[in-house]
Amino acid sequence: MAVTCEIDFDNNPHGTYFGGQVVSGRVTLRLDKVKMVKAVTLNITGYAETRWSERVTTNRRRRRRTFYGREDYIASKTFLVGSNLSSQVPIEAGIHTYNFTCQIPTECPSSFEGINGRVRYMTNVTLVRPWKFDQSYTRCFTVLKVMDLNFDSPLLRVPAHSETSKTYCCWPCKSDPLSLQLTLPQTGFVPGQSIPLSVLVTNESHIPVEQLLMTFAMLVTYHSKPPSMPNTTSERLVVNTLKGDSVQRNCKKLFNYEIKVPATPPTCFNLCGIIQIAYQVEVEAQVKGCHHNEVVSIPVTIGSVPLSQHVPIQPRGLIHQPLDVNGLGGGHMATAPPPNAANPWAIDDSIPPPNYQEALHMRSTADTKTDDIDDPEPVQPNTLNLDGTNYRPLYPVFDIPSPSAPPPSDYTQNYMAERAFVNPAMDGDKDKGTWL
Repeated sequence: MAVTCEIDFDNNPHGTYFGGQVVSGRVTLRLDKVKMVKAVTLNITGYAETRWSERVTTNRRRRRRTFYGREDYIASKTFLVGSNLSSQVPIEAGIHTYNFTCQIPTECPSSFEGINGRVRYMTNVTLVRPWKFDQSYTRCFTVLKVMDLNFDSPLLRVPAHSETSKTYCCWPCKSDPLSLQLTLPQTGFVPGQSIPLSVLVTNESHIPVEQLLMTFAMLVTYHSKPPSMPNTTSERLVVNTLKGDSVQRNCKKLFNYEIKVPATPPTCFNLCGIIQIAYQVEVEAQVKGCHHNEVVSIPVTIGSVPLSQHVPIQPRGLIHQPLDVNGLGGGHMATAPPPNAANPWAIDDSIPPPNYQEALHMRSTADTKTDDIDDPEPVQPNTLNLDGTNYRPLYPVFDIPSPSAPPPSDYTQNYMAERAFVNPAMDGDKDKGTWL
């Protein structure tokens, strides 16, 4: 054993922080003999990075071009031993401990690992050695942006409805439509909750629906930045799925399902300029034969603080003024969560603290190399956790009740009546299957 390095965080063994908190910890170096170095540096960095390749045509020649972008959020460098002017400094054999602190900016985006990009925060200890390769030791930590659903949009509490219909074959063999209607009681959720789905299937076609497939999907959009050419690519990650029932032809059925929201990062549109994260719930009617399946979807918002039972009131004219949470005296006034609060949900006593879990659906960025002349230096390889596994961020998962299921069929009928929606399945002269 020559040198070992351990990076630990104070009172935070998993290394999970919210924007606005202070990262503090210690670096422990163990040496079995005297070691000569120019310096020992500690770098704390936070950045977003995108990178992907596409085939493009230039002067009638097809080649692969790499698109990339980067944004930096934290760049802290500390000399634990030596300095920029040091030539050689001896480090005696034994155990050496160094403390460190670093402020996390409030507006940092949440940690994320994707196939074409990532948002990563890490601590790196480097032994700068004269006439030899440097030795580096890295440990990543998770940063979470506090996204309180109570202060995002009041529309997150409102039920959402979406519908679609599809006909098969063409005239004169054109079938009656297959209609799908999806209803959610609200559109704001946190990891740990279940999303109640009310699915109304009106199958007037001659093709049976073999199975309903419910999907909770993450939609990630990546952007490149100069000096790379501007471009955009997207990625769809299946976070969770649920298999449902079948619907025979000439039948109409109403189903209620629940799909779980596992550990996943919050929705992000504005914090990161090169990576945006969105979510949606999809219901797919898988039909028999060589026909296209019918899909209906509703966008949902994932936050880090769940919706409370009461509705916060935003005072007019005071939107941009700071508000003292401790001085509210039990009143419920809308204000941004405290930036330095370790438990942003602690304002509501009904919300128990969450536990932290890995996002298992995430796929880390591959360290690919190409021979393109416009390809920059490759990204750093993925960092391993303390147990040797690939690094995945940790996200809060709540153990709280899920919202109630959407109202049954009478809600759907009233909804269609209010919108003057005429459903041929409601025609009393038709006697088809098991109409609701």
